[in-house]
Amino acid sequence: MIVQRDIHELRKWWQRILVSIVVFILRLYWSTLGIKLTAECQKVVDEAQGPMVFAFWHNNLFAAYKLCGLLKKKHNMYALVSPSRDGAWLAEIFSRLGIQSIRGSSNRNGLFAMDNIFKKLAEGAFVAITPDGPRGPVYKFKRGTAMVTKTAKTNLVLVAVKYNHHFTLPTWDGFKVPYPFSKICVDTKTFPSGTFEDLTVGELSTVLEDELISLQQKIDSGNHI
Repeated sequence: MIVQRDIHELRKWWQRILVSIVVFILRLYWSTLGIKLTAECQKVVDEAQGPMVFAFWHNNLFAAYKLCGLLKKKHNMYALVSPSRDGAWLAEIFSRLGIQSIRGSSNRNGLFAMDNIFKKLAEGAFVAITPDGPRGPVYKFKRGTAMVTKTAKTNLVLVAVKYNHHFTLPTWDGFKVPYPFSKICVDTKTFPSGTFEDLTVGELSTVLEDELISLQQKIDSGNHI
């Protein structure tokens, strides 16, 4: 049996009240954002059947909720969230927004998190992962997501996001926050189960890193919004 260790949770009343306020503000804020899906992404939303793994860079996390909102209407949506204190806040916010969390990272509770990811995928769920999170290096596709895809033999969807107006926070990943009333464009690239059967986990991590960087460059250079 795989045991979880040191997973922080919000237990104090003032923390839950603060989360309620934050979620209320976020819902108002997100309601001002428009979303445009490329033809490839629209096909994923229209035809997606679980199980599926969605991977996007950590600095696109803020906008990914708009896509998750479309997908979770069809299947349960889970997000891999750090077991840290910061992750506890994020997990509680996700919960209020209808997205369930799997707590773990490449550094802590990795095996516990991976075991739970496999269980949720076996149930046909969607799982969202930031392969360079939670602490970087930025744009580095860690082995965990590649291992999940290869071992679970499930479809993988890479996700790239572009904003027409945003500012960048001074964080390790250059976290992007769109201005209110901005527009978001989302593009995807899907790899069916079995696509990378002959690759090792290390080789697959390198290939997927290049693919996600290329997808982000493609949407950044395009005239989508």
